[in-house]
Amino acid sequence: MSAVAIPTGQKLQLGQLLIEHGALTEEQLSDALARQKTDGNRLLLGEVLVQEGFCTEEQIMEALAKAYGVPFAKVSPKITDPRIVEVLPREFLEKHTVLPLFKVRNRLSLAVNEPANVFLFEEVARLTECEVLVVCASGKDIKATLETHLPAANVFVIDDIIDEGDAGELSLIEERIDDIGDLEAAAEGSPIIKLVNYLIYSAVREGASDIHVEPDDNSLRIRLRVDGALYE
Repeated sequence: MSAVAIPTGQKLQLGQLLIEHGALTEEQLSDALARQKTDGNRLLLGEVLVQEGFCTEEQIMEALAKAYGVPFAKVSPKITDPRIVEVLPREFLEKHTVLPLFKVRNRLSLAVNEPANVFLFEEVARLTECEVLVVCASGKDIKATLETHLPAANVFVIDDIIDEGDAGELSLIEERIDDIGDLEAAAEGSPIIKLVNYLIYSAVREGASDIHVEPDDNSLRIRLRVDGALYE
């Protein structure tokens, strides 16, 4: 049995699909095709249709979902579990614009904006060792949800610095730092020292007057006070 629930249905041209779906007129399609040709076919037809305001990305995805016989979903952070999102590497999620939605036993529901990309689904099945169930969603919604659930690229992740085996290493540093470069050099020490020095270095670099460390049950919130305001 295939590890991918392969979308089926008539593989019609996008313009014809949208016309049959009632989201586009023949005249609008002709105008969009002419614009696409004028631009040297640098843009996909769907991109031209959205730019011209003839239809929305959501309408395009609904039409494709119907053609390929898969569900369409309006995805948002409220209906997704960040723990499920993490079944795939961040780089993979962002590169392919895919969003894991639900996982029941070994069946993974995956939101995509390319319902015909069977090779992509097979790769997800290989990476997750799950049967992949395809759900259509707009790329805009997928990206917005990923941005909510994934940490920003410049977020400082403590787990990257502190290994579990070094959690007991804690030292108090009491020496004068005359140059910010000294902190950069000192940050090459043990994990805990590296963490503390990183915080001090960040505070000095940002011109902060205070460092606020607020522990929670499963996380640690660190904020800097700059010009009287707290920044995370």
